[in-house]
Amino acid sequence: MAAAAEVLNDSWTLLILRDLAEGRASRSDLAAGLPGITPALLTKRLGELTKAGLVVKAAARGGSRFALTEAGRDLVPVIDRLGRWANRHLPPPRVSDLDPGLLARDLCRGVDTAALPALPLVVHIRFTESAAPPRWWLMLSRDGAAATQVDPGLPAAVRIDCAIGALAGVWLGHRTWGEAVRDQAIRLTGTREAVRAVIGCLGVSRYASRDAPPVRTG
Repeated sequence: MAAAAEVLNDSWTLLILRDLAEGRASRSDLAAGLPGITPALLTKRLGELTKAGLVVKAAARGGSRFALTEAGRDLVPVIDRLGRWANRHLPPPRVSDLDPGLLARDLCRGVDTAALPALPLVVHIRFTESAAPPRWWLMLSRDGAAATQVDPGLPAAVRIDCAIGALAGVWLGHRTWGEAVRDQAIRLTGTREAVRAVIGCLGVSRYASRDAPPVRTG
């Protein structure tokens, strides 16, 4: 246990392993999903994980690529269990700790592409906390999902107006989409079919509690 704790000695290490497990392979891909980490610290952590035998580095066009070794892949169920434990037993994240871009990208990570219709869907998210709210677009298709702050110039099938805490609460399984819509914490605009398709493919985080209500504070 002590030896394992020495290798997995901070949250960045676990998050890097999580993102590598989800297919992020380059330094730029990893940095995009880890707001707050410096380039120097990311390079250091990748070096430590490579030395520990959890990550392998390979040269590729455009820069180095990273992947989990067998030992690294064996840690993925442990990381997922830790995420579910934290979501069930620890207080929900404070609104000040939430990041619109990270939440939008997390939504894309969990998209069930098989639940999408044949034609791609564009979802426009407007976070409503400020006079100039952050805006994000989700590009959803059976080939994958991506989040961008650049208007794609395509009509949005669904628009989501919400506070970031409301959307994060649904994503983490603290309440359902139906509850949030009924309370008007989240407003969905679009055809009935498009709204159902979006809710069906977004679902909840894989860390959301499946068998009991999560811890609530306040």
